[in-house]
Amino acid sequence: MNPIPIPTLALGCLGAFLCGSIPFGLLLVKVAGKGDVRAHGSGNIGATNVSRVGGKALGILTLLLDIAKGFLPVFIAKQLGWGESALSLMAICAVLGHVFTPWLRFRGGKGVATALGVALAFRAAMVLPALGVFIVLLLVFRYVSLGSVMAAVALPLILAWKGAPAAVLLLWAGISLIVIVKHHENIRRLLKGIESPLWGAKKETTHV
Repeated sequence: MNPIPIPTLALGCLGAFLCGSIPFGLLLVKVAGKGDVRAHGSGNIGATNVSRVGGKALGILTLLLDIAKGFLPVFIAKQLGWGESALSLMAICAVLGHVFTPWLRFRGGKGVATALGVALAFRAAMVLPALGVFIVLLLVFRYVSLGSVMAAVALPLILAWKGAPAAVLLLWAGISLIVIVKHHENIRRLLKGIESPLWGAKKETTHV
C-alpha cells in the first residue's frame, strides 16, 4: 500500500473533524421549535437529552445522525484504500469533532454514538462484542452511562485480542479515554450511588 501524502491525510482528518462536529441534536430540537437542548435536562446535545426535550423520535433521529457522522468519513477513507492507522486517526478526529465542536465553543456531546459510527466503518465485527458488553451491563445494573463507558473500553481490548498494530491500539485507546473523560460526572455519581438508572426508582441527590 502506498503511503498517504501528509497534506491528503491532514485534509482527511480535518474533514472527519468537521463532519463529526455537526451538532445534530441541537439543530433538530431548534428546528422542532423546542428551544435550545442545552438549556434542559443534562445540557447535553446527545440523543438521550434530545429525547427528554424533544421526544423519542427526535432522540432516535439524533442517535442515527450522530452514528452516521462518525461512520461516513471513515467509510469513505476505507473505500479509498487507506490503511488502518490512517483510518484510526480519522476515527479519533471524528469523535473529537463531536466532543469539541467549534460551532458550540468547543463543547459537544459525550462521543458514544459517534464512536459507534467510526467503529462500524472501521471493523464492523468489533461492534458486536462491545454492544454485548453494553447490553449485559445495562440489564444487570440499569445504568446507560456504565454500559457506554465499558463498551468504549472494550473496543481497544477487542482490537488487541485481534492482534491490531500498536499505533491502531493507541488511537482507539484514545477514543475510549475521550468517552471516559466526557462521562466523568456520571462516573462520580456512580461511585456515590446517586446515578439515575434507566428504569426503576430514581436516585435522590443531595445538594451540599
